[in-house]
Amino acid sequence: MGFFKNPPDNFREFQHQLDWKLLEKVAPFAEGLRQYHHYKVYNVNQIPKKGRAMILVNHSVATYDILLLGYSIVDKIGRLPRGLADRNFYKNTQVTEWMEKLGIYEANHINAQKVLENNELLMIAPGGTQEAIRSSNEKYQIKWDNRMGFAKLAIRTQTPIILAACPNADNLYTVKESPITKWAYKLFRLPFPIVQGIGSTILPRPIKLAHYIHPPIYPPKFEGETLDEEMVKTFHNLVVKEMNELMERGMEIFKELPKK
Repeated sequence: MGFFKNPPDNFREFQHQLDWKLLEKVAPFAEGLRQYHHYKVYNVNQIPKKGRAMILVNHSVATYDILLLGYSIVDKIGRLPRGLADRNFYKNTQVTEWMEKLGIYEANHINAQKVLENNELLMIAPGGTQEAIRSSNEKYQIKWDNRMGFAKLAIRTQTPIILAACPNADNLYTVKESPITKWAYKLFRLPFPIVQGIGSTILPRPIKLAHYIHPPIYPPKFEGETLDEEMVKTFHNLVVKEMNELMERGMEIFKELPKK
């Protein structure tokens, strides 16, 4: 039986977009990575089985740790989170079609709001490319301070936020401090990190990975048309504070785990 052989009810709402055969092909890849990294999710039951929610994750240079979380949510909760990706992936029509068949849409507020209005799970990495390509000198640090969009969206749509931290993903590679990386991103918004994995290769290190899930954080009540800037800022600061603490707790838990 295939991984998506009997999709739960919420899948059927998007059948005109999702490609089950393509999703089925991705599942063995995710399972291989899960075994390679002895991947686990802690407190996955914090993710609701029904209704909309926004899952915010940290962004490693590898990125596939986010795929592992989505794979586990399907396996444990029976829901397929929808994702948002950098607009650079959507400049080619064929790539756009392929991404949307996997339930990953161009990152903009319209697509995000549509997913939530359909009472789906929306997975976002607020730090985006800038966070993903930061050097290892800044590992475990999230770069959400100037990213207010998720807070505005959560308040406007009255969507709870669930934080998911995978701090050890920053150890899959050593990301070099490079002026070329900064130049390419500043001028063209293109990711060009210089990385090192096993030895001098770009193979990811076979280290343990785990996501730590935070209980839902509910946005303040909102009525009317215009968001209060102070309300947005206060809620944003709360979420960032909780994510920083979750990253720290995640690393402390990891240090206490058996090495084998």
